[in-house]
Amino acid sequence: MGSSRPKPSIPHIPSRNFAGSNHTEVAKLPHHSDTFSVVICGESGSGKSSLVNLIAGAHTAVTSDGAGGCTTTTNVYDVLILNETLKVKLSDTVGLGEGPRGTVPDKDARRILKRLLRTLTEQGDIHLVMYCVQGGKEIRSLRQNYQLIRSQVERKVPIVLVVTCLESYQPEMEDWWRDNERTVSKLGMTFAGHACITTTTTMTKYMDVQRRTHSYDAVCELINQCRPSNDTGIHTGSSLDTVHPSASGNKYPNVGIFGQAGAGKFFKAITGSLTNPFVKRRSPLS
Repeated sequence: MGSSRPKPSIPHIPSRNFAGSNHTEVAKLPHHSDTFSVVICGESGSGKSSLVNLIAGAHTAVTSDGAGGCTTTTNVYDVLILNETLKVKLSDTVGLGEGPRGTVPDKDARRILKRLLRTLTEQGDIHLVMYCVQGGKEIRSLRQNYQLIRSQVERKVPIVLVVTCLESYQPEMEDWWRDNERTVSKLGMTFAGHACITTTTTMTKYMDVQRRTHSYDAVCELINQCRPSNDTGIHTGSSLDTVHPSASGNKYPNVGIFGQAGAGKFFKAITGSLTNPFVKRRSPLS
């Protein structure tokens, strides 16, 4: 009684830099023949890089403290999730919505993202798009970037919505979706699933620890439920334009990326550790 709980933190895993390359290997990945490719998109500051770190369970991607972006090129990370049974390739893209003097001006960022999505779609090397948005953003402002992404992947690739910065949303993070689902639908934005999460590593209350664990599980469940269901690598599940029930709908103990500048599972079987040593960063399209 009266004693404060220790603040959880994500351990730093030393990386190895190779001369003449932007490849940073955090740990040697065991061999996995199948790789699930996820592209995380969104405005600068929406929490894309923090989402990578949440999934990886390590400070792998550089993050920004402010509204401006810190990602200047597409960075690719290989991680293992679902008790190290699924290899996932995470592509952290440049942030959209910056001004002419931003880290990457919006015009350039949109061109880079369109080319990336188009190329990966043509190569069949994209299985899921995560549209990362900050929970405090005005909903109508999300439509333009959604339309850009949809126009490049059409109906060939499912798009899911990941809403970040909800560590203080009450009474539960999932209430963001209940409060905004109708507006999202009226604006013509349809998703194959959604997760309402927090990626913060600064925690002062036990509930924050639960929320972060819940967030990890919810994002992993989104990936799991969007995996191709046959040997061809083609998504054959429900309609890609259907808004499915949340991957984060249950209470925290039972639960098992595109966005704008400044935006910061319920199956126990897929609960993973917040520390994942199996993370490797490499160049995009490799």
